[in-house]
Parts: sequence; structure tokens; C-alpha cells
Amino acid sequence: MEKILAALAQYGATLGLQGQIKRGDKTLGVCVAIKGKRIRFESSTSGNLLASGPIAESTVEKFVESFWMWTKP
Repeated sequence: MEKILAALAQYGATLGLQGQIKRGDKTLGVCVAIKGKRIRFESSTSGNLLASGPIAESTVEKFVESFWMWTKP
């Protein structure tokens, strides 16, 4: 989880108690889960898989930049 938190922090985001991505005062509709040796980004409402990849900061960066068009400050 340290790699996930470090990557999210670059964008001013963090994880909530249930694994939801939070940015500012908004809780976004995506949860992060670790299954085996992979990160899974899932819809917090439907549970559908949105993306997955190896446990690395680059995986988180690619997801948030493509899904929300976030950029690093």
C-alpha cells in the first residue's frame, strides 16, 4: 500500500478507509484493492474492474492520468 499512497500523494490524493480514492474533500467512485501481486481499480458502486496492473507507482500514475486526466503539479 505504501507505493499506492506515495503515487496518489503526487496528485494530492489519498485512500479512504474502504480503499476509495479521495482527492480534496471528494470521495471518488473508485476503490483500490490488492489481489495477489496486482493492483485492481474497481468501481465502488458496481464492483466492476476498471484497470489492473503490477503493484508499482507507475500503475497508479497511468490509471489516474488516463481515467481522470490528472497531472502532477
